[in-house]
Amino acid sequence: MCQAIQEMRKESEQKKAMEVAEKLHEMGLDTEKIAKAVGYAVETVKGWLGLES
Repeated sequence: MCQAIQEMRKESEQKKAMEVAEKLHEMGLDTEKIAKAVGYAVETVKGWLGLES
C-alpha cells in the first residue's frame, strides 16, 4: 500500500512538472532553463514538449 501511495505521489509530481514546463515554454524560456526549473533532464523536458532531441 505504501509503495502505491509513493508511486501516485511521484506521478502527481511529474504531472505538475510537465504543466509548469509547458507554461514556461509558452512564455519563451529555453529548454535548458525549463529543465533546471522543474528538476528534470533536458531530454525529458524536450520529450514532454514534443521537441526533437
